[in-house]
Amino acid sequence: SIVMVCFDMSQWFGTKSRTRREIILTTFGTAEKLTLPVEVTTKTGDIKGQLCARLGLEPEELSFVVKQSSSHKVLLDSDEIRSCTVRGIDTWTRKKARHPHPIGVIGAGHIGLRQALSFIKEGIDDFVVVDRWEIVGGTAWVKNANRTSKLQTELGVYHLNYGVGYTIPRETMKTWPSRDELLAHFQLVCEEYGIMAHLRMQLEVRSIDVVISQPDKPAHSTDRQHLNVMAVPPNNGEDDDQGKVDWRFSALAVYPGGLTKPLRVECVGEELFEGQIGYGMFEEFDYTRVPGQSVAIWGMGAFGVENVRTCLEHGATKCWLICRRKNITMPRVLSWFINQSVYPPPGAMLLDAMRPMYDLIPDDPWAYYSIVCNQDRTAATIRQKARFGIGDVYFLASYYGKVETVVDSIKRLVPREIVMDSGLRIEVEHFVKVLGFKADMSLDKLAGIREMVGFFANGDWRRWVFTESPGVDAGRFGGTSLSPGAISTVETYSYFLNYPKDAAALLETQVLPRHKADKDKGMPAYQWDVRQSASIGMIMSSGVVPGLAELGGSYANLNRMKEREAHPLEKFVDEVAEEWYGYCKMFREADDTRPVLEYPYSYEFVRDLVERNDRQGEEEMIRQAERSAA
Repeated sequence: SIVMVCFDMSQWFGTKSRTRREIILTTFGTAEKLTLPVEVTTKTGDIKGQLCARLGLEPEELSFVVKQSSSHKVLLDSDEIRSCTVRGIDTWTRKKARHPHPIGVIGAGHIGLRQALSFIKEGIDDFVVVDRWEIVGGTAWVKNANRTSKLQTELGVYHLNYGVGYTIPRETMKTWPSRDELLAHFQLVCEEYGIMAHLRMQLEVRSIDVVISQPDKPAHSTDRQHLNVMAVPPNNGEDDDQGKVDWRFSALAVYPGGLTKPLRVECVGEELFEGQIGYGMFEEFDYTRVPGQSVAIWGMGAFGVENVRTCLEHGATKCWLICRRKNITMPRVLSWFINQSVYPPPGAMLLDAMRPMYDLIPDDPWAYYSIVCNQDRTAATIRQKARFGIGDVYFLASYYGKVETVVDSIKRLVPREIVMDSGLRIEVEHFVKVLGFKADMSLDKLAGIREMVGFFANGDWRRWVFTESPGVDAGRFGGTSLSPGAISTVETYSYFLNYPKDAAALLETQVLPRHKADKDKGMPAYQWDVRQSASIGMIMSSGVVPGLAELGGSYANLNRMKEREAHPLEKFVDEVAEEWYGYCKMFREADDTRPVLEYPYSYEFVRDLVERNDRQGEEEMIRQAERSAA
């Protein structure tokens, strides 16, 4: 049968011009036809080179043959291209690599499971996901989160099956689902999409060894080397091999997560405090003991804001939020605004839009340590070590006097008091620590990582290691959620497994940044800072690897589509306002007699913000196109 293949050939060979004509290339044997525009003077070698780059072939594999009366002629690279038969290929669809052994994935958290979902979509069905916990969800949700923990960003951009062609679980899940609801969601998606058969739970990887069995093979060869991976039950001792499992993997993706090792600090005098002391995570702190009492919360990252909500909902009379420096907290509406944006909103626009909330404290977000801006405050970068805490209750509780933020350092604890370096003494019955997390330095040794090249361990395309970067460092903000970044990460690795020649070619360009461990800062090699991590993503999607650029283009408006489908503007504003008035009622029932405070954001405010960012983003895109054409 004859198959006519129609493509937008401008992606292959540029835009069509008046000097162009159409030719038809036919594969030998299968007779698939490819119609494309070329210039009158286009040479055969030019087309051969483009086809090889597109299909992952070598030039010597292809020959272009034309029929001349009763004979055939092979076109030289210097000949002008014409309609002909192409030998050395039987389809215009690029062939995917075949791997002799399964692909391994370490980590059954959000990104590890999303990698499994990507494998299934891409037809990579021979893979194993290994995790140390009994259930899926990863350390962040299985171990570190409390039963009171809730998602701070919105469900529309945080669910496991986020992507093109998947359904948002809106009918069964809340906008801000709890830990247990999210864990049930992860389990349901694994069951629904066939991930369960690939999971090996309650196994901890203890060794990863690279075996180069055929060193003479090219770098992109799938059988040049493999990895021997050994795992045992997590409670096994160092030399206990009971329950040991060995695998031979062709490639390995490692997703250790960014919220793995909590930062633990002991204060002078804790033994004298007489009240409850605990970390506000992994079920260590008993919130049922706080009704009618005051709580000090040490730390102002996302977990700090989360603990303000949790303590107040459990009836605490007041929360003291203690920090060395105040971090930016994100109102719910602005998180929604960022996540539905086609063009990442600039920092200055966000800081101005925060004012209605910060005026309630009262405070000026522009004055925070993390803000780097010009004199007239028209441009700003937000640079802080902690991720944004997202929620409105912090602002409302500050207005009602239920939360007081103290910028100071703790000197010591005495019975029922916290003494600050400034001399301030804070009387509290409970002390919650939420000081953030640090990366696991031991992974570098386990995985044999001397240096990261992009997300490739030691510049080896078979070993992919990725974790979220800590903190915030940006002048424009494309999202406050994990799922959009996760889909890009996992589909990039699936692409490289299917087309390893592209991965090897990318590594040969030397364009990817390199990173080694910094033991003094407690930063392993595999963990990049925010800007470096973003730059790796931009390099990979910039066109250096044409297939990846096209892959990224397919997700251009996905955030807006998913966020607005799950949370239409008016309904979302109504929902956050309802939550707001619920807290007002809770505070009034606790003997606060002030009038109910009106929710600061209206439909009109949010709609104007969206339209203004769309307009400015389009104008900036036009300016960039004009500069590029100049």
